[in-house]
Amino acid sequence: MLYTLFLYQNESGQLLYDKSFQELSQEKLELFAGFFQALKTFISEIIITGEESLRNLDLGEYTVLITTVSEINADLVIIADKADVKHVNKIIPKMMKVLLKNKQAFLEGGGNRDNFNVLDNPITEIVQSQSHLLGEKTLIERPITILKSIWERIKDIPPEQKKDLIDEKAKLIQELDEDSTNVRRKLIINKRLLEISEKLKDEEGYLDYQDGVRKLSENVCDIRLKMNYYLERIKETMHEAVKKLGDKNIKDGIYRDVYLNLYSFSNKLKLLTSGDNWLEFQNIAKMLIEKEQVSDSELADSISKILKMRDNIDDFIN
Repeated sequence: MLYTLFLYQNESGQLLYDKSFQELSQEKLELFAGFFQALKTFISEIIITGEESLRNLDLGEYTVLITTVSEINADLVIIADKADVKHVNKIIPKMMKVLLKNKQAFLEGGGNRDNFNVLDNPITEIVQSQSHLLGEKTLIERPITILKSIWERIKDIPPEQKKDLIDEKAKLIQELDEDSTNVRRKLIINKRLLEISEKLKDEEGYLDYQDGVRKLSENVCDIRLKMNYYLERIKETMHEAVKKLGDKNIKDGIYRDVYLNLYSFSNKLKLLTSGDNWLEFQNIAKMLIEKEQVSDSELADSISKILKMRDNIDDFIN
């Protein structure tokens, strides 16, 4: 089976175009995003350092075929089953003709993927004409095999550096266990553990932490969206409360909606900030409900702080 096709700029190793012939859901693509990125980075480095016009690289039971197309300063890279190398080699000349026919796209490409969309149909037709190169298998069925094959080609780090990374990994894992609230910090730790796993050539750890990074990134995005919503509602509900107050005493105001949004905002902020400014907003929220227990000046000061809150949530996250 032919799994995927890439086009790299052969001087910089920049990925210009890619076409997958695997049936992968968006969820699977996101789940294994780190794995595919590692694969693309590895091939990019091979492109930059390689000299032969046609190179075959083994990745376990798979083969990477790299063909340099000098006329467009690009390298055509195909990942397929070893058993199908002969069939893939037969269609490479046809693909090269398509690339040369669309030479202008490479001259004007500039890294813009849209310029290469013109390749989609003719390349798909070439592959589909060889039905035995299509199937239901995917590269993610054997991700550990591929990662091992990639990392076998990378020089091992010195023993001292390896020991330092193992010690750092243990400390970070302990920190993850101890702090279960700060999502932003957990994301930073998972990203570092992903880097360490790659350097230690820990395939299973790499796949686990890339999944952790994906989930935490989605969580952070969700929290930010909710914080934006609560921040808007805080301002709106406070303006409404002040408007309805009129000439009444400040303690006669109804601040229940402000309280609900501000308290929710502070709880979400707690998940992203490394400081304790979330606690200040939580205390202000409580003050709005327990207004009879504070002075008019304290309540007025709290209302003023709410009305002066910045609109950008990044101003609250430190």
